[in-house]
Amino acid sequence: MNSFNTITSAIGTSLLLYTSYKLLNTARLYLRPSGLHRYRYTDVTGQRPWALVTGSSSGIGKNLAFELAEHGFNIVLHGRNPSKLETVRDELHLAHPDTKVRIIVADASQCHRPDAVDFAHIRDEVASLHLTVLINCAGAGPNPAFGGLEKYGPHTIIDSLHLNAVFPTLLTATLLPVLRGQYRDGKPTSNAPTRPRPALIINIGSVTDDGFPLVSFYSAGKSAVHTLHKAIAREAALDGWDADVEIISHRVGAVTGVSHTQAAPSLLRPDARTIAKAILARTGCGRKSVVPYWPHAVLQVVLAILPVWLVDTIINGAMREERRVQDETAKNE
Repeated sequence: MNSFNTITSAIGTSLLLYTSYKLLNTARLYLRPSGLHRYRYTDVTGQRPWALVTGSSSGIGKNLAFELAEHGFNIVLHGRNPSKLETVRDELHLAHPDTKVRIIVADASQCHRPDAVDFAHIRDEVASLHLTVLINCAGAGPNPAFGGLEKYGPHTIIDSLHLNAVFPTLLTATLLPVLRGQYRDGKPTSNAPTRPRPALIINIGSVTDDGFPLVSFYSAGKSAVHTLHKAIAREAALDGWDADVEIISHRVGAVTGVSHTQAAPSLLRPDARTIAKAILARTGCGRKSVVPYWPHAVLQVVLAILPVWLVDTIINGAMREERRVQDETAKNE
C-alpha cells in the first residue's frame, strides 16, 4: 500500500509540475513585447515597408491591415470583391492619411484556374515594393458554416480546400523569393540578398485543425496549411535562412465580427480587432506555431491534459451548440 501511495503521489506531483510549467511557459509568451518593429524598416531608397494581407476586405484580415497601418506599414489589400477592397482602402486613407495602399483582386477559391489567379502577376506587382510582411489570412468556411460532410456538394468542398490550403501554399511559394530579396525588377537575382533583412510570413490558421466535427473540410484545409508553414520554417533553418525570414502559424479560436458570426464579443469569443492585435503581439516569439489570444491558449493547455474521451465530449458539445445557434438564426431570418 505504501508503494502504491508513493507511486500515485509521484504521478500527481509530476502532473502538477508539468501543468504548472505549461501554464508559466504560456504566460511568459503573452507577457513579452512584440517583435513587429524588426520588420518596420526603410529600404536603401528610404521607402517605407509594405505588408500584404490576403483576405483583407473584412474580418481578421481587414483588422490586421488597420493594425499594420497604425504601426507604420504601407498596405497591399487582397480580396475577391473590388468594391469591398476599395471601401477598405478609403477607410484606411481616412484613418491613416500617410499610408499608401494598393489593391490586388483575386478569387482565392479559384486559384486552380490561371484565368482567375495569376500568381506571377501578383509577384511582379509587389516585387517593386519594399515588402517585408506577408500575412496569409484569406480563408472561410462554407455557407452554412456548420454541417456534416455529406450535406455539401463537391464544388463547395473543392473551393473551400483551394481557398484555405492551396491558395496560401501557392502564394507563399511565389513570394518567398521576393521576401528573401532574390527577385526584383521582374526577374530573379543571385542568391545574395538585394536589400536588408529581415521579413515575416504569418499564416492565420485555426484550432479546428485538430479535426473538429461539422467543419470537416475547413478543418482539413487549415490543418494542411498549418503543417505547410511549420515545414517551411524548418526548411529555413535547414538551409540557413531562418534569420532572414520569420515564419509563424497562428491557431485562432472562436472569434466574432467575421463572416460566420456577428455575436456580441466575450472573453472566449473576442472580436476580430482583438485577435488581430494578439497576432501581431506574438510576432518575434521564436515559435513556429502559437495560439495568439491568451484565453484560447489557456483553454488549449487545459484540453491537452484531459483524457481524449473527455476532449471529444467537450468539442462535440461546443460544436453542437454552434449548429443549434446557426439553425435558430436561419429560422428567424
